[in-house]
Amino acid sequence: MNLRPVRIVGVGLTSFDKHDDRSVESLAREAVIAAMRDGGLERTDIQAAYTAHLYQGEVFGQRVLRELAFPEIMVINVENACAGGSTAVRDAWLAIGTGQCDVALAIGAEKMGRGLISFVSADVELALGSTAPAQYALAGNRHMHEFGTSPEAFARIAVKSRAHAARNPNARFRDTVSLEEVMQSRPIAEPLTLLQCCRNGSGAAAVVLAADDWMRRRGAAGVRILSSGLASIMADKEQRDLTSFGATRAAARLAYDGAGLGPEDVDVIELHDAFTVGELLHYEGLGLCAKGEATRLVMDEETTLGGRTPVNLSGGLLAKSHPLGATGVAQFVELTWQLRGAATGRQVEGARIALAHSQGGTGLEAGATCVTLLARD
Repeated sequence: MNLRPVRIVGVGLTSFDKHDDRSVESLAREAVIAAMRDGGLERTDIQAAYTAHLYQGEVFGQRVLRELAFPEIMVINVENACAGGSTAVRDAWLAIGTGQCDVALAIGAEKMGRGLISFVSADVELALGSTAPAQYALAGNRHMHEFGTSPEAFARIAVKSRAHAARNPNARFRDTVSLEEVMQSRPIAEPLTLLQCCRNGSGAAAVVLAADDWMRRRGAAGVRILSSGLASIMADKEQRDLTSFGATRAAARLAYDGAGLGPEDVDVIELHDAFTVGELLHYEGLGLCAKGEATRLVMDEETTLGGRTPVNLSGGLLAKSHPLGATGVAQFVELTWQLRGAATGRQVEGARIALAHSQGGTGLEAGATCVTLLARD
């Protein structure tokens, strides 16, 4: 597909927290205003808006923008589970790339008041314990069985995430934790303990994208979106490889092929770490190492700040919390700061290529995964 170049011109983010005293609309508006100001944009510059959420009701995007007195533009509400935010950014990228508009806004917001969604096919399976932590635990146990992965390898990811979060003023949980604290925290689903599971949270993020030629006329610069892959998995009765999130592999392949790049070209990554098991398996799915070798990346600290390919320098879902619709958009905010050289205290020096990965569902049942590659000017 031949698309005209598209860049990110402005980004905005609220804190991720409980926000019991605020409406989800006010959180979304805060993020939109921040992104518009960051890009030096007016409301009349925006021609389309894609708004991701899961639980916020009908015409959510319209409710957000109405109070900001936006003109009558195209507004699309996006629901794609936890991958909704990254899907909204991708939809905005495609709309601009195909010439449907010159400037578009992607918004992700969520006010969480209950547990994560379930993708199981029948209520009885959920009642018997087929929850998201249990499904990730199954994948972790299978990886341990096939490749000798130790529980410590999973726990070290939580230690890393908290260490990165301590450098990020936007992270919710900024206290560092030791390996012992992680492994001795309350058991959830073996090998997962409490500190290896993300928390629910509320918050919002926004990204403004614009056509490259539109930005040149304005004398503006921005982070370029190179390519994006979106793939889904619909589990059936066939036996599947529990250690492979197939949608991650498929989406990554589409993104790499579209950009003419490979995993060796990526300098910094924000990926979907709802549970530590997920992060470790996604290392393999994204091609950072061969299948079964993800433990080496963890133990050698290759995904830690200062390592070969730092992952989740924001703290990830494990340390930021997980407002479903906002999570994917927030990844683009962090990576834009990284590629601008503006991620103070956690900057990957000389970062040129970044990867955003967001997954809806566990990857073992029905779900969606989006992988996007970005580049510095």
